[in-house]
Amino acid sequence: MTRSQREASSSDIYHVIVRGAGRRLLFEDDEDRRFFAVRLFAYASRAEGGADLLAWCLMENHVHLLLRARLEDLESLMRSLNTSFARYYNGRHGHVGPVFQGRYKSIPVETDAQLLETVRYIHHNPQAANVCGHRDYEWSSFQFYLEGHPCLEADTVLDMLGGAKAFITFHNDVADDQKLMEFATYSGVFSSRRRAVSDGDAVEMAKKLCGNEFANSIASVPKEERDAMIGRLRGMGLSVRQIERLTGIGRGIIQKCQPPSAR
Repeated sequence: MTRSQREASSSDIYHVIVRGAGRRLLFEDDEDRRFFAVRLFAYASRAEGGADLLAWCLMENHVHLLLRARLEDLESLMRSLNTSFARYYNGRHGHVGPVFQGRYKSIPVETDAQLLETVRYIHHNPQAANVCGHRDYEWSSFQFYLEGHPCLEADTVLDMLGGAKAFITFHNDVADDQKLMEFATYSGVFSSRRRAVSDGDAVEMAKKLCGNEFANSIASVPKEERDAMIGRLRGMGLSVRQIERLTGIGRGIIQKCQPPSAR
């Protein structure tokens, strides 16, 4: 089957979304995030036709990037980045199989208004996913805008808004989160339901129950044992979506695995 041709942006700006295969985690720890970020900066700076990194955010099982580049340069950059990270991830964690879920998604950004909303949306991902406030999240470009960074092209956005103070105000001006929620629903990258257990705590709980290689452990054991493990995780407060992201097991299977107290 031939791949559909990517839609080109008249501004050469694209909102790129990369997901973990089977909705599994892309990053086990900060070392994984650091490797991805360093490679991202390196490949963007070395892009043959030039590539400007306008915003980025690394979440647990997906990544948001805002890049200005010709479409062919974007494709070359993302191919190099994904290949490099996949080799690193498989080598470090002993993972077998694809790391990423198919092709990356690229959304053309055509107007100044769309550009600003996309920047704000990317930086608000941690807050929308109930991880932490956008100003406190380490693995995004928000602080780079305030402190400066050679690998971030910040002038485009700061000039549009009128400087760093206006940049902060613009990000704070989402009291009801309505626009953010609408954009997120469109992109399909997070659930609006608040989690009782954070993703960080969920990982630790899964490790204690099933071992450090819990994703492969759960998926490879006999069905009855697998279902019992999933049921125990649900009983510990993990949501169906969290278990799906952590293990790559389908939601329909997880929903059938009831916590011990519910049987």
